[in-house]
Amino acid sequence: MKTKLMCAITLAVVLLLVFAVVAQAGVKQGTIDKIIKDAKDGQIDGNWTTNEIRAALRYAGSSGVTAEVTDVKGVLEEYLASLQGPGEQGGQLAFTGGEIILILGAGAGLIGSGALLRRRRT
Repeated sequence: MKTKLMCAITLAVVLLLVFAVVAQAGVKQGTIDKIIKDAKDGQIDGNWTTNEIRAALRYAGSSGVTAEVTDVKGVLEEYLASLQGPGEQGGQLAFTGGEIILILGAGAGLIGSGALLRRRRT
C-alpha cells in the first residue's frame, strides 16, 4: 500500500513540475490581441517584450485573416528587428530556468523510485 502511495505521489510531483514549466512559457491571448490591435495603425506604441511580440507574430502567421494580418505581420517584424542591436543574432533563446526544473523533477523521480526499490528488497 505504501509503495503505491509513494509512486503516485512521485508521479504527481513530476507531472506538476512539467506542467508548471509549460504554463510559464505561454503568453496570454488577451496580450496577443492587444499587440495586434496596437499594430493595426502601422506602428507599435505599447511597451511589449520580445517574447510577447514573437507570440503575436506566430499568432498572426497562423490566423485566417490575410489582408489585415499581412500589414500587422510586417509591423511586428520591423518592431522585432528594431529591438535587436546591430550585429546581434536573433536566434538566441533567453534562459528560462525550465531545464533546471525538469532536471530536478527527473532527479526527484529517480530518487523516489530508488527508495521504493530499496524498501521492497529489505
